[in-house]
Amino acid sequence: MRQRKAKLEGYVQSLAAMDELIDFGAMAAAVDRACPRPDRSKGGRPPYATELLVRMVFLQGLYNLSDEQCERQVLDRLSFQRFCRVDGALHIPDARTLWSFGSHGGQRR
Repeated sequence: MRQRKAKLEGYVQSLAAMDELIDFGAMAAAVDRACPRPDRSKGGRPPYATELLVRMVFLQGLYNLSDEQCERQVLDRLSFQRFCRVDGALHIPDARTLWSFGSHGGQRR
């Protein structure tokens, strides 16, 4: 049990260190400048925050996760929720949203 706890703590510390080293807010702002999203002022569901999507795509690359796996892991793992800053949030981007945001969708290359 101690080994398991130590290993899990290492993962949490790694994510915390990356959160300190990488300016995800600046990265999200650069994505928004390069690929602005449609204006939703006339209606429709508000888009997810770009920073949240950037953080999820980062986790996908770091842990080699598919869109579906990333969605599930963020829903299930508290460490991923903290990293993505969605503690207690009910609305987490689904796999289709990740697909359309990421390089697979063709809009954000």
